[in-house]
Amino acid sequence: KKDSTKTKTVPLTNFKKKDTLKSKPDNLLANKNSKSIVTYRIYSDGRIEKYIPKVILKENENKYKYVYYDEQGKKYDLGDFRIQKTQMYKRPKGNFINLINLEEVPKYYKKNNHQYHFNIDSPRSYVNEKSFASFIGAMFEVNYLDIGCNGFSHSDGSSKPSKSHINGNNGDFKYLRKDKSLKCGSGTSLNIIKQPDSLDSERQNKWLNALYKFGWKNFLGWSYKLKGKKQYLDHIPKNTANHFHHVHVQRYQPNFKEIRE
Repeated sequence: KKDSTKTKTVPLTNFKKKDTLKSKPDNLLANKNSKSIVTYRIYSDGRIEKYIPKVILKENENKYKYVYYDEQGKKYDLGDFRIQKTQMYKRPKGNFINLINLEEVPKYYKKNNHQYHFNIDSPRSYVNEKSFASFIGAMFEVNYLDIGCNGFSHSDGSSKPSKSHINGNNGDFKYLRKDKSLKCGSGTSLNIIKQPDSLDSERQNKWLNALYKFGWKNFLGWSYKLKGKKQYLDHIPKNTANHFHHVHVQRYQPNFKEIRE
């Protein structure tokens, strides 16, 4: 897979209103209309629940709400996001999934001690509804402001030229830099063969562990050298060709439960 992208993102210091999402005091919004919209509940311990009410308002039929719960049970409403019902790629006709376009998701969030900032640096900007919940959970776990996503799937569930990112489940992420910069564009991913000293291995391992906790159980990446000694990041036991500039996450198996009212 090549490190290529065309997407531009808003600098962290110059967000527009549409790029920033803030929760209302005490997160009252998290309860509003909770009985009338499909809601994903994301818990700090890694659990994910999809709550489906008996009655869904017509205006909410093509939207899902996402809410994060911290260790104290405090709610953080991430908002309502448009879903796109899509025939599953390379699956029998009649099997559908719901995809969410990450380009339509606010890239920055901050409230109290919780925050994140990510960019989508790929035309493969569509993520599965469930994988999106895991992505949110992992970002809340680490509170980083420099998450570079190199894509999931296309709008039809395909992932050309890649073959391993269909239906929005598997994703690619850039390696984290010590300077915490979030770069965008072709060739901006950190090459840990050429620049191993720029890799923030401590933060990177925390991020990989967060992704593992929220559902992805297999990772493809590369080793790096520290003081001349080969090192491997957590969950990356070997080198995989063309993964020295990004980590691939796969074998998606989240701790998930669907609840119907």
